[in-house]
Amino acid sequence: MQEQEMPATSRPLPGPAGFLVAARQLTGWDDESPVGTSAVYYPAVGLLLGALMLCFDRLLLGRMTVVFASLAVLAVQVVLTRGRPLRGLARSLVRAVYPRAAASVVVLGISSAVLFGLGVWLLAAIDQGRSVALLFAPMLGRCSMVVIATGSREAREDGRQMKFSRELTFREFGIASTVVFAVVFLTTNFLGLLLVLGTGFLTIALRLLAHWSFGGVDRDSLHAAGEIVQLAVFGMIALF
Repeated sequence: MQEQEMPATSRPLPGPAGFLVAARQLTGWDDESPVGTSAVYYPAVGLLLGALMLCFDRLLLGRMTVVFASLAVLAVQVVLTRGRPLRGLARSLVRAVYPRAAASVVVLGISSAVLFGLGVWLLAAIDQGRSVALLFAPMLGRCSMVVIATGSREAREDGRQMKFSRELTFREFGIASTVVFAVVFLTTNFLGLLLVLGTGFLTIALRLLAHWSFGGVDRDSLHAAGEIVQLAVFGMIALF
């Protein structure tokens, strides 16, 4: 008798091994394995990354200016992620504006440097709430990646209609977003409400934009979305 495949919503969540898969995918060490149920741990990896950035920032502030501290902290993030989010955003922007230049190392390098400078400027502009920004911006960015990956089409040059992730379901989407929003709400009150609403609307817009511009989602646009949301969080807190 042929065994029936267990429905995705009935499968147990991945254990510690799933967290390691998520960490490798978000740090750019694994761009080959498909995005699956382990994506439920993306926000947790983002929170860990934010905690490391916050600790490093606490060591630097008082020893150097805010601008140089911001530059150093974001440089640490680039090292820890191997620059994957910046490269994904730079490549996605170039593809959307001038596709022929998407293969140019020089263009992508300049674009990445400009985007890195934008992040430094936004982080340095934060007067109050710097700790909240460093801790939660990476987490909210990685949560947006889960939302965008769930149910999206895969961007393909051959035009075939395929899911970007066959394993990722509304269950992982619900768990990741609920836990993240609860953590932000419980720790930041009204600011948390603004961050959740702002990043939520932005994530929906980025999902629609990816399907309109590229016909779906790929690894570059997925990492780009996480980076855009992180920059948006920096900007919102700076304005707040």
